[in-house]
Amino acid sequence: MLREDMPRKSAVYSGVELRKVEAFRMARYVMITPNPENDVKDYMDRWAHRNGLSGHPGARRIGWDFPFVSQEQQSRFGLRGYAAAWMLPEGFEPECCDGVEMASQGSATYACITVTDPFIRPFESIPGAYGRIMEYLNANGFRENPTEDCLPCFEHEYERDGRSYMDVYVHVESVGQTHLFTPFR
Repeated sequence: MLREDMPRKSAVYSGVELRKVEAFRMARYVMITPNPENDVKDYMDRWAHRNGLSGHPGARRIGWDFPFVSQEQQSRFGLRGYAAAWMLPEGFEPECCDGVEMASQGSATYACITVTDPFIRPFESIPGAYGRIMEYLNANGFRENPTEDCLPCFEHEYERDGRSYMDVYVHVESVGQTHLFTPFR
């Protein structure tokens, strides 16, 4: 890495912090395609619009890699998997499902980092965010906490003041009251 690139690269990431994500319901869908992130996000955005969820306070779209793609699907056909979900506001009931699965998650603690302009170099900056979280966990004695009732990790994209951001979340073991939490935004 060139010395002049170092400040620019580090400015892409915030510090890692612990966030408590309250329990939520979600509507989720998975696609395995050559471009699954855009394909499934578009599908879920159309689903949200049809169900009156777009622009609803408290509704957020999240996503995560879907790792259950065979080696043949990857190498022979160039396929990858991605899941997208809309976090549903309290009391919201969709009118139609269109193959979208409803699921719930309990309250959980996540290590989180924010990536500024994540799509300028997505195959560098997004994996780099996960790497920084793992370094933070190792340095501070935390461990990932994959459980069946919580997402092991997810990403939340948003825009603010004309810039795009992505918060990357990795589920960690529960920690004591001595740690300061930032609530999910």
